[in-house]
Amino acid sequence: MKPSLLTSMTSGTAKSMPANASDGVVEIGLLLPSSRAAELLKLARDRHESVGQVLRRLIEVELARSA
Repeated sequence: MKPSLLTSMTSGTAKSMPANASDGVVEIGLLLPSSRAAELLKLARDRHESVGQVLRRLIEVELARSA
């Protein structure tokens, strides 16, 4: 079994990162309603990008806005 990204969650707030996060890359599992997953796939296709690229861009935009 792979270590989970977040070892503890309280009200959606991350408390710690796994020990293997020091390599600069972590894997995040994501559960979406099937309708949202279909919309995400369509968005990625329309942009000629992977779903990962779309999600990384969305995350970067939101993190920049909150900084």
